Order: sequence, then structure tokens, then C-alpha cells
Amino acid sequence: MLNLDWKWSINTNIYILRLMGLWPRDGTYKLDLYTLWTLTATILFTCGHTFFQFCSIFFVLNDLENFSDNSNIPFAMLLSLIKPYSLIKNMKTLNHLVALLSKTLFNPENIRQQILIQPNMNRWNLVYLMFSVSAFLVVLTFSVLPFWDGSFREGRLPFSAWYPYDTQQSPIYQIMYVYQVLGMGYLVGVLYNTDVLIALLNTFVGVQCDILCDKLRNLQDTESSAARKELIGCIQLHKKILSFTEKSNRFYDGIILSQFVISTLITGLTLFQLSIVQRFSAHFYFTIIYESAVLTQIFMYCWFGNEVEIKSNNIPYAAFEADWVNADLGFKKDLLFLIVKSQRPIKLSAMNLFYLNLNTLMAILRTSWSYFALLQNVNS
Repeated sequence: MLNLDWKWSINTNIYILRLMGLWPRDGTYKLDLYTLWTLTATILFTCGHTFFQFCSIFFVLNDLENFSDNSNIPFAMLLSLIKPYSLIKNMKTLNHLVALLSKTLFNPENIRQQILIQPNMNRWNLVYLMFSVSAFLVVLTFSVLPFWDGSFREGRLPFSAWYPYDTQQSPIYQIMYVYQVLGMGYLVGVLYNTDVLIALLNTFVGVQCDILCDKLRNLQDTESSAARKELIGCIQLHKKILSFTEKSNRFYDGIILSQFVISTLITGLTLFQLSIVQRFSAHFYFTIIYESAVLTQIFMYCWFGNEVEIKSNNIPYAAFEADWVNADLGFKKDLLFLIVKSQRPIKLSAMNLFYLNLNTLMAILRTSWSYFALLQNVNS
């Protein structure tokens, strides 16, 4: 058996979440400086940033164009409240899931299986890179937008927000500018690393389905007791995969539901903004970059969820490909049990309301287009 440590692909992710106060080293929060940092960062950046941006929306409720422009970011900031809460609430479960990544039961047994899982990890690395670039561009664009369009001369901050004091006076303007940039960097880091963590957990489930299919296809000499023992191992692996998936889904189903609802609203509002802003202006390019990041988020969830469904659907077919013709009755009964158990593919869901697959992605895009059409009609 190859000793493949799955944690290498998640170590950076965990390290960044730990720096942000969302992953204590021993998995529990105590009365120490780390918990103090978690509370400070949450109140200062997450709650404070979101609150002041939402306050600005109430001043433009009667102006549809300004409302659509000012509400994009605050709606996304709602996720920065939901995702850290889910991380903190499920910290023990997450530490248990990460510990399972190093269990020998989940390791590939030969070079063939290691080669089999490499394309899956390559796809995850590609999506990880795409999301990293889009998240970085969002923060960078927000940070330089007032300088890009020259609005900094009028005292414009990167984000529309209401504060109980005049932010256009120096040095208040410079202080609030730095605060908004640091706050946005923190919030994007929280959202980005949580999404990457969920994508990696789903990738891991899909990879385990591939390994299980390979083990089943290569069951030989089924008349022997060794083959029966290998089949029992496959059944145990299938149970472990189902257990791992259930625990993972329990952690992020609330996150996925809120992500889908908010992303649908943001996409509709962003499409409306693209239809009214000046073409090829700084705001136009910023809106495109922002929408690309939102679409990458929901694509990442739906793509890897769809991969899990497809790969788990291959398990009963792989079991049928085993050399079971000359096997004894006990072997056939165990194999039949596994086939019946795996007839129902693994489907990741959002509170059992939506499944993570490409059909859901298309439904989100259609609904977003409907919101965009409604805003267009109201505006006209």
C-alpha cells in the first residue's frame, strides 16, 4: 500500500484559516489569545464591514440603479457571516474529516490507482488556480478602483458604506480606505478558503469512488479466501465513503444553500449593472471580474458535486466486472449486497433542496436571467 498523505493539498488552506482565527490548532476554542483574535477579527472585519455596507443600502432604496450597484457586495458579505459560523460550529467534525485523509484505508494500493487519481487532482488544482486568480483580481480591483476612475479626488472609498462621521476628511479618509481594503481582503480570504475546503472534500469523495471501482474490477481468483477478504475490504471502503460524505455534507449543506440563493441574486444584479454602466469603463471591467468570481464559486460547487454523482454511479458496474462467475455462493452474496447498496448514487445536497450537479448550475443561471429581465422591465 502506498503511503499517500492527502493532507498535503489542504495544509495551505488550513494554515490560512488558522491565521484568520477560524481553525484552532487543537480543534477547540479556549479562553486564550487565539480566541481573542478570532473575536476581534470577526467583529472588526466581518460584522463591522457588513453592517456599514448594509446601512448604505437604505439610502438608495428608491433608486434602482444605485440599489443594484450598492447591494452586490453586501449580499456577498452575508456569506462571510454564514461560512465562519459553520466552520466554528463544525470544527470537531472538520478535524475528524481531515484526520481521515491520512487513514491507510483510503490510500491507493498500487501505482495503477495512484495514476488513476492524478487527473482528478489535476482538475482540482486547475479550478483552485482559477478561483485563486479571480479572488485576487476582485480584491485588487476593489482596492484600486477609486484611483482607476479618479474618484479618490472626491473622497470616494472602495466600497459604498455609511459611517456616522465624515470620511472625506484627512486622515479619516486614508484610515477608512485602509480599513476597507484590509476588511475586504480578510472577508475574501474567509470565503475563498472555505470554498476551496469544500471543493477538496468533494474531490476526495470522487477519488475514493475511483479507487473502489478499480479494486472491484480487479478482483481475481474469486474462489480463494483472499479474494473474499478483498471484497469485504471493498464493502468496508464503500461504507467509509458514505460516512465521510454524510459528515462532509452535514458541514456545508447550509453554506451551499445560502451560496446558491445569494449567488443567484448577485448574478441577476450584476447582469443588470452591466446593461446600464458605461462600456469599457473602470466600473464595467470591475463588474465583469466580480461576476467571474461569483460564477467560479457556484461552478466549483456544482462541478465537483456532479463528479461525485457520476463516479459513485460507476460502482455497481465495476462490481459486475469482477471475476465472479466461478466464485462461491458467499462471495456472490456479498458482491450482490454491494451492488444493491451502491445502486443509489451519492448525491451531495443543499439542505435536501438542491443537488450539487450541473443541472442545478443551469437552474441558477436561468433564475438569475429571470431576475435580470425583471429588473430591466422595472427600470424601463
